[in-house]
Amino acid sequence: MIKVLKRDGESGDKLLKRFSNHIKSRRLLQKFRTLRYFRQSPRKIDVRNAAVVREKHRAETKKKQFLS
Repeated sequence: MIKVLKRDGESGDKLLKRFSNHIKSRRLLQKFRTLRYFRQSPRKIDVRNAAVVREKHRAETKKKQFLS
């Protein structure tokens, strides 16, 4: 649980901004959004295919670097 205490002379807007920054820094929104819907864990073959595609893109990018 995140508690943000109001400092002396701090405005409500500044307090809200600090609270929002705490939420963002801990990536809580991302966690809650992923938990909102059920999603199956990826299968081995899907993970492997994604890795192959990433390597292909990396090779293309590296090739483009040398051409430019």
